[in-house]
This record gives sequence, C-alpha cells and structure tokens, in this order.
Amino acid sequence: MMTHSFVINLDNYDIPVRGSTGALIVGKPGSGKSVLVSYLMLMMMTLGAFPIIFDTKRSDFFSLKYLFHVSNCIEKSSKTTQNVETPVICSTPSQVAKSLRILTELMNRRYEEHQNHWGWDWIDYNLRPIVVVFDEFAATISEADRKTESEITKYLKQLIFKARQMGGIYLLLASQRLTADVLERNISSEFSTRIGMQNLDRISLDLAFPGCNLDEIPIVENIPGHGLIYNDHFDTLIPQPFIAPDMTNVDVPSVFKNLFERNKNNTFGQEEYWPW
Repeated sequence: MMTHSFVINLDNYDIPVRGSTGALIVGKPGSGKSVLVSYLMLMMMTLGAFPIIFDTKRSDFFSLKYLFHVSNCIEKSSKTTQNVETPVICSTPSQVAKSLRILTELMNRRYEEHQNHWGWDWIDYNLRPIVVVFDEFAATISEADRKTESEITKYLKQLIFKARQMGGIYLLLASQRLTADVLERNISSEFSTRIGMQNLDRISLDLAFPGCNLDEIPIVENIPGHGLIYNDHFDTLIPQPFIAPDMTNVDVPSVFKNLFERNKNNTFGQEEYWPW
C-alpha cells in the first residue's frame, strides 16, 4: 500500500509534493548537491514515484542503469503498432529531449483523460507520481546542438508550467551554476522549492531566489551539505539555512533497486497510455 501524504521532510522542513513543480538545486562541485538529489529521489520513490534520470555526464546517476534492465523500457504508443525503445536513464541530449517530449505527452493525456471532477488533481485521481532527476542541466545544454537545446527548453517549460495539477511530475533539476543563458528566469522562478548549496555567487543566488534582497540572505557554513532552502509554503521570501541528510552509510544503488522493484506492484490507477 502506497502512502498518499506526499510530503518530504528535509532538516525539519516539510516540502509538499502536491501542487509542486519540483526542486531546483544549485551548487559547486563537492558542495553535496548530488548527494541531496539522491536523497530527494529516494524519498520520492518511497512515495511510489517512477524515476526518470537524465545524466549526460554519465556519472553516478547514469551508473544506475547497470544494476538491472530499466534502461530498455518500451513505449506503448496508441498511434502505432511498433514498440519504441524509451530509455529510463538518458545519457545524451537527444535522449533527454525525447523523454521530455514523452513526459509532456503523458501529462497532456492525463489532463484529457481525467476531467470528471472539477478541481481534482493527480492525487485525487490516484495517478502515479513521476520523479525526474536532471543532473547537471548546464552540462546537458552545453553538449546539445541548437535544435536539441530548443526542444529540451520547450518541453521543460511545458512541464514546469502545466504539471502542478494533473502531471504529477516532480522535477529535480541540479546545476553547478545558474545564469540566464543556462536557465531562463521565468523557468527557475517557477520551481516550488529552490536550494543553494554552500556559498553561491550573487548571479546564481539572484536566479535561485528571485525577489529576495540578496543582502538579507543568510550566510551558511561553507561545508558540503550545508545550504539555503526556499519553498512556496514558507512564510518568508528569504531562504532558510539547512543541513542535508547524511547519506554516508546509505547504499544508494541498492536502495534505488529495491524501491524500483517494490513499486512495480502498487495501488495507483492504471493508465493505458502509460509509456513505461
């Protein structure tokens, strides 16, 4: 039986998943960014979420594909009788663009198929949540050609602006440094949760925490795992200091595999258009 509270606790801060677009995590290498993303991903999977992973640097998250055969799932398309391979763990910008397109199509189908009750969302309809891990967004954009970059940005925008009510798609987007050239302000500001690891430069702080007086932002310890967090449900616009969970003794690949296998049997509503 899956829990339907859909709240993640992070250093005594309750982060609601319902009505959320996801979390933007910014931090320099070694700041604990990837460790925090791992924690948030696993917490989403404990809620039954299906994971989609983008790691074009082919680093830790990409290595999860070698645990078992989750990278060769089949897209079940109602428009064709042919099966189309749809990777769950993407390692190239073109794969990322394709998966974002499929996620956008899934989100739109959810809106089309669930119109029986005014004001209901994906939780009311008992639809399975999806957690998308987008590791090192800036690196992916820098590797993509112009056409692929445009596709990634287009579908990302649609997910960010439309997925709150019916998509059930929770995006964990991590990047080393934020600039307007890497991620448009109107996209970064739409993330329900925004996190900065250790001490960031003022440009990254301004994009991660728009509308906040930078001089009022607290100074945090320049120690891996320490950072600032803001959520739409906070009663202040000023990000708050926090310490990420210690994952030293957590075997992330093993926990990931166990949760993935456990979640194959779940109580979420069946969706014939489900592509994975």
